[in-house]
Amino acid sequence: MVDFLRGVGILIAFLLLGMLLHRVGIPIPGGVLGLLAFYLAMSTGLIKLKWVERAADFLLRHMVLLFVPLTVGLMDMGAVLSRQAVAILASLLVSVVAVFLTTGLLGRWLLPTEPVLPGLPLPGAENDSNLTEAGQ
Repeated sequence: MVDFLRGVGILIAFLLLGMLLHRVGIPIPGGVLGLLAFYLAMSTGLIKLKWVERAADFLLRHMVLLFVPLTVGLMDMGAVLSRQAVAILASLLVSVVAVFLTTGLLGRWLLPTEPVLPGLPLPGAENDSNLTEAGQ
């Protein structure tokens, strides 16, 4: 139980730190700032995984319940949503296309063009070798 409470305390502390940084003037949402600070603390070893693992597992298991208030709130705003449906759908479409393009371009940029280990073919390279053999 102490491990769980310590983990919840650490997670809440980083959330509050992010909110404080946002309030100071950093133009990024507090939750995102807190998550970045938490990532940096985990990467540098200031926070150990075992300190927050139980609390994080609990929150991930019950994540669906955390969205119930949001869903109920959206149902209550049906009239507003129906009036703004075209704008909402357009913004969703643009954001999905932007995410797909960003992910694809980033993947193309980050993936190696040469084999990581000598002697291993690149993914899809076996098709090229079959074509050259068939052409000879």
